[in-house]
Amino acid sequence: MDYYDVLIIGGGPVGSRVACKLAGLGYKAAVLEKHEGIGDHVCCTGIISRECGELFDIPQACILEAANSARLFAPSGEFLSIRKDEVQAYILDRAAFDASLAEKAEKQGAEYLLAACAKDISIRDEGVEVRVDQRGEALTFRGKVAIIANGFASGLPQKLGLGQIKDFIIGAQTEVETNGISEIEVHFSQRIARGFFAWLVPLSQHRARAGLFSRESPGNCLRDFLAQLAAQGKISPAEPGIIYGGIPLRPLPRTYDERVLVVGDAAGQVKPTTGGGIYYGLLCADMAAEAIHEAFSLNDFSKRQLAQYEKLWKEKLGRELQIGYFARRLYNRLSDRGINKIFDIVRENNIHDALLDSPHFSFDRHGELVLEGLKHLAPWRHLFGKKVRD
Repeated sequence: MDYYDVLIIGGGPVGSRVACKLAGLGYKAAVLEKHEGIGDHVCCTGIISRECGELFDIPQACILEAANSARLFAPSGEFLSIRKDEVQAYILDRAAFDASLAEKAEKQGAEYLLAACAKDISIRDEGVEVRVDQRGEALTFRGKVAIIANGFASGLPQKLGLGQIKDFIIGAQTEVETNGISEIEVHFSQRIARGFFAWLVPLSQHRARAGLFSRESPGNCLRDFLAQLAAQGKISPAEPGIIYGGIPLRPLPRTYDERVLVVGDAAGQVKPTTGGGIYYGLLCADMAAEAIHEAFSLNDFSKRQLAQYEKLWKEKLGRELQIGYFARRLYNRLSDRGINKIFDIVRENNIHDALLDSPHFSFDRHGELVLEGLKHLAPWRHLFGKKVRD
């Protein structure tokens, strides 16, 4: 049995960020990653804000493209162009990005164990035990504290009695050859992606990521979307190699326990408006590292002590997540006819320009912008149907 100060379950960006911070503070940290390589099997558009790139010092080598504009398509095919003078977002090479964070953590002293799938976790008086299957071999690792950061599909929080995330969607994505697509495209249509949207994100002059979110049959929905793009001449027809990933829309009921914290997608720290989880996950990774460091300094790993982590991240992100979820439920009520009408209203009243110039405009924090947008649309609130209750 191997002993560590901290066991980090999951070697994605969030797990590696926590590992880097804690190893840098002198703690013996192990990262248990179920895949054979860091960055394998990732379903993500890889879009982050410029703020995120600068705050977390993302290496230039991990950035495929920079973006300052996008086209938002209504079901009718009409679109709104949104543009800012300065760069708003970066499109990442996710495999390279994940690998870069893991490399930083290793340089600080974190140990990575690959092909190590965590099967169970238990809390003891003296620490935590994580049982792992590593290439068919049953292993047990022990630590003083554990951080669960292995994504939405993790069953470990439920095993600990922390509840489960019941509202979620499935993302489906593939890479395609394009014919001169230079701007990010976002397609809103209940026929294409019920309750959500589809995207075409350029990676280079002739390559792009195409994908969508759906609650049901995401693969079939994506194939239909790709056929539509091919018919429009935007992409080259091809049989897609589709990858899938679950996206939580609400946080986990509780993200802490005695000697355990849950971070990132596993905790539901994801923007309900866009499904983006990198920025919020990295922010919460830093908060988790801070909470663990304080617990070590006090030699107190109790549930009460670690509850400070949840209090901290909810103070910073709780309102954003609540408003984002409310906005998502409002959008679910719209028909394609209603979406087309809202696009017409926005265009005719230059609402999109007003929001772009708003002091609340932010790539990562949508709450106040959502509320401002709803104020602009108040005369047409009947389009959203009955009142939405949380």
